[in-house]
Amino acid sequence: MPVLDAIETLRRVPFFAVLAPEDLRAVASHCGVRRLSRDETLFNEGDPSEGLFVVQSGAVKLFKMAETGREQVLVIERAGSTVGELAVFDGGAYPASAAAVEDSTLLYLPKREFLDLCRRNSAVSFAVIRALAWRFRYMASLVEELSLKEVSHRLARFLRDRAALAGVRSRRGIEFPLEETNQQIAAEIGTVRDLVSRNLRRFVDRGIIKMERRKVIVLDLAELEAQIAGSKRATVEK
Repeated sequence: MPVLDAIETLRRVPFFAVLAPEDLRAVASHCGVRRLSRDETLFNEGDPSEGLFVVQSGAVKLFKMAETGREQVLVIERAGSTVGELAVFDGGAYPASAAAVEDSTLLYLPKREFLDLCRRNSAVSFAVIRALAWRFRYMASLVEELSLKEVSHRLARFLRDRAALAGVRSRRGIEFPLEETNQQIAAEIGTVRDLVSRNLRRFVDRGIIKMERRKVIVLDLAELEAQIAGSKRATVEK
């Protein structure tokens, strides 16, 4: 890979973007490249950390796996995002597993090089602190979402976010491709496939969305937003 490509990738990361051009080139010169096929593992929970990864193309999911085999996706990182920085700083093992959700390319910066950079450059260190603080806020909101919200609320948020990210407005509504399977959606919102299927059908029956194969058309965005509000009822969702 040309060094220029690595430089442009690093420039998209907030805590590398603060570097002067010559420092950015120096960091890029220490980066290796890791290519993953779809579903290929980057690392497993409990593996020792050897460095920091930066997603150059594609997407990588961070997830926890229960003994029962049920998977909970914590976050999906795309181009310009970092993976594995927490374990670099605390010296422990990776707290979650990571795998590609599509063919992906990542830059790899060894732990020693990254830590030396943080020691030398306070701007990088403060940018890293801000990034870790954001991750803490995100994880706090994820815990709230999984523990206090119904499946229907979490699914509505998932659809709303996909519509905002990839939706195209048409006379019918907001249209976007649903690339994930119901099993993958379930892993991301913390439930099981059957409940995803059941709630998608309920949204269709209520005229909130329309589904054409794996394309979603949001017919009533206001009602979809309304589904996001509220806390978990004491009764189990049927």
